[in-house]
Amino acid sequence: MIFKKLLSPNILHKVRQLESLSKTTVFANSCKVPQLGRTSTTLSSTRQCLNSSVINNGNNHFIKCPTTITLGGTQINRKASAATGDHVRLWVLEKIASAALPIVIPAALMTENAILDGLMSVLVVIHTHWGLEAVITDYARPSVVGPVLPKVLHLSLLILSAATLCGLFLLINNGPGVSRAIKDAWAIGKKPPPNISME
Repeated sequence: MIFKKLLSPNILHKVRQLESLSKTTVFANSCKVPQLGRTSTTLSSTRQCLNSSVINNGNNHFIKCPTTITLGGTQINRKASAATGDHVRLWVLEKIASAALPIVIPAALMTENAILDGLMSVLVVIHTHWGLEAVITDYARPSVVGPVLPKVLHLSLLILSAATLCGLFLLINNGPGVSRAIKDAWAIGKKPPPNISME
C-alpha cells in the first residue's frame, strides 16, 4: 500500500511542484511569497515580482519567481546554476530503499536466504552510500576545503561502497551468508565453553 502511494504518478507530480516552489522562495527581496489562502497578498505580490507567474493550486496561489535575478550587479540564472540530474527520482528511490530496509532486514535474518541476503546487502550499502555522500556534499564544499578534497572524498566513498558490496557478496557466495555471519557474531560469548578435561 505504501509502495503504491510512493510510486503513483500523482505523488511525483506533487514532489515536482514542491521542488519548483522551494527553489523560488528565497531568491529576491522584490519577489515575496504569499501566505497560503490569501489572494489579496498574492495579487499585490504579483505586481511586485516582475516576470513572474502565478501557480494556482486549488484555493492556494503561489508565485513563481523569475529564473534570472540580479544580486549586487551580477546576473544569476537559477536554472543554469542548479545541479544537473533528476533529484525527484533519486529522492523517491532513497525513500523506497529506506522503507524497504525494516522489512528486508528481519526477513533476511529469519530465513537466511541468499537472495534476501543479497537484497539486504545492496539496500544497506546504497543507503549508507547516499547518507555519507550527503555528508561529504554538505561539509566538504569546494568553497570551504578547495576543489580537490571533495573529489577525493567522493572517489574514496565510491571505492569503499564497491569494496563493501563485493565483500558482502563474497560472504554470501563463498561463506555462510550475511545473516548467518550476523547470528554467529551475536552468539559469541553466549555459548558455554566446552569442558576440556586433561587426563
